[in-house]
Amino acid sequence: MLVALAHASLFLGSSLLSRPESLNIYDTVTNFLSVFFVDNRARAMFALLFGYGLTLIVRSYMKRNKDLKDAKSSLYRRAWYLILFGFILSVLIGGKDILAIYGTALLLSCWLLFKSDKTVLKSIIILSLSYIVILPLAWAAMAYAQFNGTEFIPAAQGGYFEKVTAQFMQFLTGGPFLAHFLLPVSVSILMGIWAGKKGLLNEKPENKPFLKKAAVLGLTISIVGAIPHALYSNQMIDLAPAFVGLTFAIHMATGIVGGVGYAAIFGLIGPKLTKPNFAVTAITSLGKRSLTFFIFNEIMLILFLSPLTFDLGNQLGMAAGWALTFCIWLTAVGLAYWLETQQKMDRSTTFSANSSTVNHHHTHRKKQPLAAFFTLDLSYSNKQTFFHLSSSLEDK
Repeated sequence: MLVALAHASLFLGSSLLSRPESLNIYDTVTNFLSVFFVDNRARAMFALLFGYGLTLIVRSYMKRNKDLKDAKSSLYRRAWYLILFGFILSVLIGGKDILAIYGTALLLSCWLLFKSDKTVLKSIIILSLSYIVILPLAWAAMAYAQFNGTEFIPAAQGGYFEKVTAQFMQFLTGGPFLAHFLLPVSVSILMGIWAGKKGLLNEKPENKPFLKKAAVLGLTISIVGAIPHALYSNQMIDLAPAFVGLTFAIHMATGIVGGVGYAAIFGLIGPKLTKPNFAVTAITSLGKRSLTFFIFNEIMLILFLSPLTFDLGNQLGMAAGWALTFCIWLTAVGLAYWLETQQKMDRSTTFSANSSTVNHHHTHRKKQPLAAFFTLDLSYSNKQTFFHLSSSLEDK
């Protein structure tokens, strides 16, 4: 849901450096909530859990005594699938893609899944220090371009064909790789890999003190670090382009820490959700199909908010846009729950059929369950259902 809310803002007149104009007090409050709790925070959390999920995939291969070459091949295959889905989503559908960026990050960091904890930690430190230099410079350049009425990443104007052409050229010129100079997704993914190797999000009681500290510190740093960008992006202060880039870089960096805090909160809540109920089952079902419903949410946002379709993005304020996005997410939860019940019914029927005595030959092939045709997601699922956000493309 947080990712959907972040992407909805981009259809409602927001740029990466500024917020859409508020039409009323509700929009103003929503704009501030977005900067403090969603922008550059939801992506960081998702990326961390993605990295954590990758370690679970490797661990599952090791438990089954499979060759590590098979695990590496599987991970690289997942990476290319993510890039493919990212291409379809951003080029053909016109959504706000992050999948291809995850795919390229996996291609670049896959080898670290098979290295020691110390090697991963060193990589995190080196990459973080690099971004301390890269992010302020890159986003200062973006701010200068915006102030001058130009863009480093031109937004396609006109109809569907023009947008497809522009997005295709971005892909063709290495957009999913170059995006890493602007978005520090890899840092969060590596943090997730390190946490996964340590098993920090499992149910062990000894992890609770660490998770509590991570949650408190992560949220505190995240909120404090968002203050300068919140003031600028909501037109409360004016800044020179260089300082705009600096405040946005600080917002991104503290957002990484905020993502850690969010993940830690889920790590604390997850083990307490032991009693199955509709809400937990529904959200679990959505998590198992995270890639499917990420694409579903993007398609729905395009359908309602894009100027090429219903164009509500130019008519709704932030508060109304978020309300619409929340309704889309609730629809996704309901569909996921329905798919889960359909699959459980199919498994139950199959078990009953196999348990009964069959004294004749089958005259036709068994039909595939309807739910199977809707499940695009190939993501990894582990015991703790709150961590089903890693779109890691599980081998069935």
